[in-house]
Amino acid sequence: MPISKAKILIIEDDENISALVCGLLTEAGHFPIAFTDANSALEWLKDHKPELIISDMGLPGLSGMQFCKILKDDPVTASIPLIMLTSVRDEFHKVESLKTGADDYIVKPCSNNELLARIDALLRRCYHQGKTDKVLVSGGLTLNFDTGDVTVDGEKADLLPKEFALLAMFLRREERILEYAFIAEAVWGLNAIATRDTIKVTIHRLKSKLGRYADCIEPVTGLGYKWADK
Repeated sequence: MPISKAKILIIEDDENISALVCGLLTEAGHFPIAFTDANSALEWLKDHKPELIISDMGLPGLSGMQFCKILKDDPVTASIPLIMLTSVRDEFHKVESLKTGADDYIVKPCSNNELLARIDALLRRCYHQGKTDKVLVSGGLTLNFDTGDVTVDGEKADLLPKEFALLAMFLRREERILEYAFIAEAVWGLNAIATRDTIKVTIHRLKSKLGRYADCIEPVTGLGYKWADK
């Protein structure tokens, strides 16, 4: 089953190809973010975490291969799956890309169906493997999944387990409306009873510990909540 609503970063200097891929992903229910060069993408990655990255090989400035190496050498971004989408067909570049850390290598032009199938396969693989980051960073917020520590602009915040789970859920799904039923199942579990009031109280308590990021958690009337970057 295809996995939708993934935030996907695209680095492609050909604006026509970029627009085509963005349109294809949007139609499939994903949220594409596009840049024409790797340096701009790296700057964006300082404050955001996509579920998947698609990069061209021949980019202005940093090449796709150099970008891949930087990404995979950084423990914060190393686990983000990366697809090389390139017109470079020779075996050497394909092998080197995969050795550097690329998770897939697709030669363009390719069919829309093949591209979507490869994206879905990679997202499914990461999802079913439970591939999670040890550290999640968004702006001045840092969550360490090994220690359970959370820092807000460098200051430690003492979050209870449900508050930690809520914050991680919001940061992994920025700008997406999360309905009450989804929040209840994701944080409290299938067999637990979490009413809307329970969720509201826990979110209120979480917001009191987030400093300037408290207002990023916005209520969506009648539906649930979303995390909106300020």
